[in-house]
Amino acid sequence: MTSKTIRTVKLFEFYVRKIWPIHRYFVQNKISKRCRICITSEKMLPLNQAGLCSECAVIHRTQILKARPIDEKRLQELNNILVNAQGSGKRNYDALILFSGGKDSTYLIRRIRDQFPRLRILTFTLHNGFISPVALENLEDLITRLDVDHIFIRPKKSFYIQLFRYCLQHLNQDGSYGTVDFSDGEFLLDSARNIAVEKEIPLILAGYSRYQVENGLKLVHFESPQEKELADRTETAGIPLKDIFNEEDIKMWWQGSKYSPGQVARLLFPLFVWDLDEEEIKKKVAEWGLLSKYASSPILTNHQLVPLLGVVDVHQLGYSSFEKEFCRMIREGKASKDDWQHIFEFLEYTARTGFFVRSTVIELLAKLELTIDDVKIHFKK
Repeated sequence: MTSKTIRTVKLFEFYVRKIWPIHRYFVQNKISKRCRICITSEKMLPLNQAGLCSECAVIHRTQILKARPIDEKRLQELNNILVNAQGSGKRNYDALILFSGGKDSTYLIRRIRDQFPRLRILTFTLHNGFISPVALENLEDLITRLDVDHIFIRPKKSFYIQLFRYCLQHLNQDGSYGTVDFSDGEFLLDSARNIAVEKEIPLILAGYSRYQVENGLKLVHFESPQEKELADRTETAGIPLKDIFNEEDIKMWWQGSKYSPGQVARLLFPLFVWDLDEEEIKKKVAEWGLLSKYASSPILTNHQLVPLLGVVDVHQLGYSSFEKEFCRMIREGKASKDDWQHIFEFLEYTARTGFFVRSTVIELLAKLELTIDDVKIHFKK
């Protein structure tokens, strides 16, 4: 990420927190109306006369914000798997944990380490060529603080340019979230699967939220089913891999049929069971002295393409496809309504006008060998 991009992202966050709450009153005619409970944009779901989206209209507000109880049966099931996994690896490790340098994966590693001290952990980061420098700084600091073994892999630059370039020009109905971000996540999981087989590690742990597991991966349980883990990857985000890559690059994705069930790691999503809200995770990693509020900001720790993805979505969908996740979290009382409303309102405004983001978006597109016309962006003068 260039210093210019870093400054843009930091300025964006500052503006959202300090200035946009006032600015928005002067440009309300330039932003969409939003559900008064969960902030869903009218471009995403229709609003009724009471200002409620179709999701919130059928449920009373007190029910919407009522915390979902922890599923004790699933929690015990998860704990049993982790207890039994301690010392079960054939070589040096029992669990491979995906580590982005953000708050969720940091929380996951610390909690697993504390609750299951005999679980031999290897942490893993995949550099997609657009990783946030804040996340990189976090990683360098946290690896030492958490006292964990760690490996860092960076595939060739052309691989990710091909993937992101193609996906940006072939968005599915879920926009950038369901195409670019999803394919990035699938390659991350496939890379973890390959490492686990190579190092004979029986478990992979990923810090995906309940929403990401249910709506992204389309799973109803905290463990990916074995039949999926034994299958070959032939497509990502609905796009055949052969449409994007040559045969050699396709081999970098997961080929589960090459292995017996005993060779393939189990893939678990503990946060699905723990079902925490954002503030609880932020508070805990701060209490542990691991991440400050600044260092745990998703705006600063997510990869640098996220602003570009938001702008593309606003121009093609009318809203950011990342909003669905956070609107659901707000409905369930697991995310701050005001914070995310200001973020997504300001994103919509900047996406339309180019304010703050125009030069950064053009710069990021150039790295992917694209122009604003290629992704249907037309900033208003």
